[in-house]
Amino acid sequence: MEEAAILRQVRLALQTGDHANAIMNLDRAIELAQARGDRAAEGRHLGNLALVYYRLDQRENALEQFNRALVIARADDDLLTEAGLLGNMGNILREMGRHAEALDHLNRALVIAQALGDMRGRGIWQSNLGLVYEDMGSPQQALPLYQSAITIARDLHDQRGLANRLGNLGNVQIALGDIGAALAHFLEAIGIFRALHDMPALAQRLGIVGNLHAAVARAPGATHAHEWAAAAQIYYEETYRLALELGDLRSAADIRRAMGRLADFIDKPADAARYFDEAAAHDAALGAPQSNHVINP
Repeated sequence: MEEAAILRQVRLALQTGDHANAIMNLDRAIELAQARGDRAAEGRHLGNLALVYYRLDQRENALEQFNRALVIARADDDLLTEAGLLGNMGNILREMGRHAEALDHLNRALVIAQALGDMRGRGIWQSNLGLVYEDMGSPQQALPLYQSAITIARDLHDQRGLANRLGNLGNVQIALGDIGAALAHFLEAIGIFRALHDMPALAQRLGIVGNLHAAVARAPGATHAHEWAAAAQIYYEETYRLALELGDLRSAADIRRAMGRLADFIDKPADAARYFDEAAAHDAALGAPQSNHVINP
């Protein structure tokens, strides 16, 4: 009963953002689990403690707690938990720029998932490995990982995971210079996020598609540049509308500036002036010029 009361205090502390109290109570829960020899509970509490430290951006402390939990999972031969811990550690190591260690942890998580026939885990760790290779400037190595992860998401009917992975694959295709393939992936993701009614994710992908159309329009020697530019403005306009609905004036200003630059490029000065004026009005409402939120024009 004492441990249940402590865990209630942890939940309340997290709900109110009192991380110090959450850490103190999780430490108490860990001590109680150790005292009664409940290794499974100890491991769970250590994992939760690691996540609190991660929320606080204390990555080294998070890794330390995950390592303690990993020792318990291995002693208990709990392979599924071991894979999850390795994967979480791999993601943190990636964020810290420790790419070789991240690859090692994520690959070990992937091997366990494959051995267990854990398709969901395979897809997650393959996607995360792809992100590491992207960070390392190796999109060609990320490509097959994302493709496999997308196949798994389709098989599992995981629509949100599929949409996110399509975006990852689209980013790789951009890096590899295949804008046509990238557009196809982002457009499919747009359809999924629209069906899921995830407006922030939808706005972000619409902005990216607008950017891609604008980039094609501006490319030296581009054919049908005006048509590409017109399509870009259509995607930008919907992104702008969503940004306003979401109360995101920062992104709204960025989008209007992107539209202004594109209108200027296709020699529509009146439209350009209007877009720049609207961007300035949003900047004024924010108190100062801002940039780069939903899209990165």
